[in-house]
Parts: sequence; C-alpha cells; structure tokens
Amino acid sequence: MKKETGAYFTVEAAMIFPMVLFTIVLVIYLQFFQYNRCLMEQDMGILLLRGAALQAEDNEDRVRQLKEQASGLYSEKYIAWDNGEIVLKLEKGKISVKKSGQLRFPFSGEIFGRNQVWMTTAAYENHIISPVSFVRSYRKLSGGE
Repeated sequence: MKKETGAYFTVEAAMIFPMVLFTIVLVIYLQFFQYNRCLMEQDMGILLLRGAALQAEDNEDRVRQLKEQASGLYSEKYIAWDNGEIVLKLEKGKISVKKSGQLRFPFSGEIFGRNQVWMTTAAYENHIISPVSFVRSYRKLSGGE
C-alpha cells in the first residue's frame, strides 16, 4: 500500500531548508572567526614576550629583530582570514604590538545587500626587561645574594 503525501511537506521543506543551511554556515563561520582570533592573540602574545626579552643594543635593532620574528610567523594557519599589518611601538621602556584581522562572511552581499565583515584586533603592551636586572631583583626578593 502506498502512502500519499500532500504537497504541504514540500512547501514546508522549501521554507525551512534555507534557514537551516544559513544557520549551519553561520555557526561554521563563527567557529572560523573564534579560531582565527585566538591564533592572532596567541601570535601577538608570543611576539610581545620575545620582544620584551630581546637583547638589543638600541631600539632600532630591537625593532629590526622583532620584524624578522614577525615575518617568521606562520600566516597560512588562518582560515578564510585577511591579516592586517603588525604595528610595533617602542617608547619609554615599553613595547607594544598590535594586529588586526577580518573575516568576510559568505553570501552577505546577496542576502543583506552589503559585504559583511567581522573584524577584531589584538593589542598587547609590556615593559622591556633586562635579564640582568630581572635576576638581581629576583635575588633581592628571594633573600639570595
């Protein structure tokens, strides 16, 4: 015996399927965004720590060494991500790094009438440390000589 189904099932599926598909794509791109944001913050944190502990003769040498290390960051690990430039600043014994990135959401021009871009920025700042003064301060605090 064959069961007959009315056409209402097809109409309901045609209305629900695009919403379900859009929701799945949205969730996937939200995960891409979060993954890329975490990677960018991790890279900037690592670069800042390296820059704070670098042994350099002057600020120009420190900036040159940091730019070399920044160029060595593996940028192909990002998914569907447009990286911005890394901004390095050295002033008054402090070092700061800043980088921005963006993710373009697919189909946004067709759906919303404009390109949807999700942007984020990672910025960190730290004091430049001298290993010699750090060891001396540690010995003073710990009661050593």
